[in-house]
Amino acid sequence: MRPGPRLSGFLAFTILLAVAIGTAWALQPHGHRPESAPREVFSAARALRVVEAIAARPHPVGTAEHDRVRDHLVAELRKLGLDTEIRSGVGTYPSVIQREVLGVGRVDNIVARIPGTASTGTVYLAAHYDSVPSGPGANDDGVGVATVLEAVRALRESGRTLHNDVVVLLTDGEEIGLLGAEAFVTAGGYDRAGVVINHEARGAGGPPLLWRVSHPDGPLIDAVAAAPHPNTDSLSTTLAGAGTGSNTDFAALEPGGLRVLDWAYTGRSAYYHNVFDDPAHVDPATVQQLGANTLALIGEFGDRDLAAGGGGDRAYFQLPFGMLVVLPVWVMAALAIVAVIATGWTIFQVRRSGETTLARVFGSAATALVTVPLAMAACYGLWEAVLVVRPEYRPLFVDPYRPQLYYAAALVLCAAVTVAWYALARRLFGATAAAVGALTGVVLAAALAAALAPAASQLLVIPAVAAALGVALTFVTPTPWRLPLLTVSLVPAAVFAGANIWPMLQAGIAGAPFVVAPVVVLLGAPILTTLTHAWPRRRTALIPLTGLVLTIALAAAGTAVDRFDEHHPQTIQLAYALDADRGAAQWISRTPPDRFTDPLVHPGPLDPALTTLWPTATANGPAPAERLTPPTAEILSDTTDSGNRTVRLRLTSRRGATSIGLYYDTPPTALRAAGRDLTPVPTKGFQFSAPPPQGLEVEITAPAGPLTLRVADHSWLLDCDLPPLRNRPADIFFRQDSTCVVLTSVRGL
Repeated sequence: MRPGPRLSGFLAFTILLAVAIGTAWALQPHGHRPESAPREVFSAARALRVVEAIAARPHPVGTAEHDRVRDHLVAELRKLGLDTEIRSGVGTYPSVIQREVLGVGRVDNIVARIPGTASTGTVYLAAHYDSVPSGPGANDDGVGVATVLEAVRALRESGRTLHNDVVVLLTDGEEIGLLGAEAFVTAGGYDRAGVVINHEARGAGGPPLLWRVSHPDGPLIDAVAAAPHPNTDSLSTTLAGAGTGSNTDFAALEPGGLRVLDWAYTGRSAYYHNVFDDPAHVDPATVQQLGANTLALIGEFGDRDLAAGGGGDRAYFQLPFGMLVVLPVWVMAALAIVAVIATGWTIFQVRRSGETTLARVFGSAATALVTVPLAMAACYGLWEAVLVVRPEYRPLFVDPYRPQLYYAAALVLCAAVTVAWYALARRLFGATAAAVGALTGVVLAAALAAALAPAASQLLVIPAVAAALGVALTFVTPTPWRLPLLTVSLVPAAVFAGANIWPMLQAGIAGAPFVVAPVVVLLGAPILTTLTHAWPRRRTALIPLTGLVLTIALAAAGTAVDRFDEHHPQTIQLAYALDADRGAAQWISRTPPDRFTDPLVHPGPLDPALTTLWPTATANGPAPAERLTPPTAEILSDTTDSGNRTVRLRLTSRRGATSIGLYYDTPPTALRAAGRDLTPVPTKGFQFSAPPPQGLEVEITAPAGPLTLRVADHSWLLDCDLPPLRNRPADIFFRQDSTCVVLTSVRGL
């Protein structure tokens, strides 16, 4: 006996849901190779030994632990037989990223080379070896460094020779402003025909994603397609190329003419820059995927003609089991046209048969498109409501420790909004118009995307054209085969939903309203058409209402489950500023008062003299003036010539702070620090990390007349051993921007 139309519809919907879930599962990392794996393959277990060696403690620039890590890595590369050197220099925050206070610092980049047999260019394996002061940096970027070393080791053990040179580039000072990468480019002498494989992390798990790539990306993506885990799509890389708040060494290397592939993983992002970003919180399966990709890409780029030109951008997307589909961009426009034609044919058929009218179809399509911003607003409101209940989430860089219930709540809410639209569309326009309207809305959105950004349109175009062709073919298909045909045509929508929604959620729950909600609506609405004959006839409002209740229950469960403890500490941001001239001090916070900082700070405007250092401060309060030795500014020379006054200073931190800064109210006409010309001159000053022990020499030129300067040295907050912080609870940790600053005026000017 054949199942009835109601049961068949439910089965079809269930199959598509299973396809989406299965796709999401398949793209997550699973398993890793042990230390006993063959020596010529990448082993995550072996890479983890490197992570353990370099991420035992925080190692920011300017510390003894940083120097230990540097020397250890140099020794390991030399053991592998690589010609290894330390390239010291002074780096600045890349000029393409404007800052009022410029980051500058001494850096020690590690460069090691494997010469090729007939090189046409260089394959750079990049990662940064410094950490933030708030955590050991096991994931960010110990895993990246370990991946490079283990991949090089496996390459050497295999005995394989490559045509092109391979260079290990372990940059310094990334966490304080991409300083090492900028210094590498500024120094010159690198191969402009080079390709950089950059390794990063903004979490502690999940699939490594190629989230940003240089353009034109065609030749690079053709190589990525050969990797075992080509986790990328042209929508993500296009959006990242258009601008992102997350910067890596990519932002310093690409302006130098290098072609860069930026790989990073973002799952379990609560551990990003966290005190527990340690080896115990590294996912070996993630390391295995990252390393397997790196080793494969070394081989791909190592034997390609890197000097060959040509190749524009591509449209590309991933499928389960290591498949990356790469298409010319024009194909997206052509498929969008096919989808529009097929949808037009469908509308003509249902109108001719009298099942519905043109007005009803386009009315349904319009409401479907309006549902996208409604779902976005609902998802945004959900997270804002959670923040009202749990304000301690606001200082988080990305996600809570246990975000899964919040992820589920966001997905259920977006689905509930989509189902509510479908129920309303059926009531207002009829079942046929609702189904055809869902298809029409997606096809219109896909056509618009293909017209405006064809390389980034595959997320909508591929599912839209498959669904449009499938629905159109049902009019020439025997009745028993129509639902199976429709179900097959909707498989791409399910695959794209599974391939994108979960990674998007892992990138951060706060971003769900802007990326997840549109995908759920636009890909979920057509999938609902399988329920055309299975939709209940009465009390349909109970379906979205049930989703709303489940959303609230999941969010409430999330707040109950995700609690802070000594292994999942709460993020705190706090700074201490001592004005040595006045003998007065303040607590300063960029975040609202919390259970720890509430006795110390309160909302209110900051002292104008401190806004240069903390322009985004939201709370402050009086603090005890501790006996911290202020920095000194020795005037080496002071000359006036042709209306310009040039002053040379030596700035010294007598308390051994990791950075020192010079600040002014009026920008000078020229500025140099440690011999580096700081042009364009920053408008408020600069902060120099890892200053020389003998002092930092600065030369400042300004119009003749009085010159008002302030000098400040900066250290990690806990290094100051301030009494109020000594007995802090075990279930908190201080964010990386928690600093201890001592300021004083430059006298004698």
